[in-house]
Parts: sequence; C-alpha cells; structure tokens
Amino acid sequence: MGKKTNTTTKAAAPTKRAAKPAAKKKATVETVIVAAKKSAKPAKPAAPKRTATTAKSKAAKPALNQDDVALRAYYLAEKRKSLGLPGDESSDWIEAERQVRAESRATA
Repeated sequence: MGKKTNTTTKAAAPTKRAAKPAAKKKATVETVIVAAKKSAKPAKPAAPKRTATTAKSKAAKPALNQDDVALRAYYLAEKRKSLGLPGDESSDWIEAERQVRAESRATA
C-alpha cells in the first residue's frame, strides 16, 4: 500500500520559544543570612523526653502476675515435697506471692 497523502495542507502554527531565565545574582553572605532569618521559625521550648525504660516499666510490669505466682508456687511445693518438709499448697502460694512482689519491687 502506498502512503496516504493529505491533499489539504495546513500551515503549522509557529512555535513559541521559551523566555530565557533571568541571570541569577550571586548569593552573598548578607543575603543568605537575611533569607535564613526570614524563613526561620521561632524556637519552641524543648519538650521533656520520655525514656523507653520508664514507659516500659509502667506498662510491662503489673503489680502481680498470677502466672508467675503459680509457677513459683509449683516449684516451691516440689522443693518442699522433695525435702520432706511439712506444709500445704496455700502456704506455698503465699510464699510465692511474697517472693514475686519482692522481686518486682527490687527491679522497679
């Protein structure tokens, strides 16, 4: 097949040239300082920083975790029984609570 030719030719619109950018002034120390002062915001007082340890210690350590107490009471009962000492589960539980509370105070 041959090329299609347009029988009616339109004159192309003249293209506009972009304007040349204006020559930039060389920045002097004074102009840089003035521009920095204009754009600078007033300083805000620094907020006190929260440390990660204080946030974690309050949220991660409840006063008394029942699972920790139960596990400690189990080991106390096993030790008591293996040594043949008198006692019962209630006294093991109370001793386990005392130990867990003492440890939580020592780490806090």
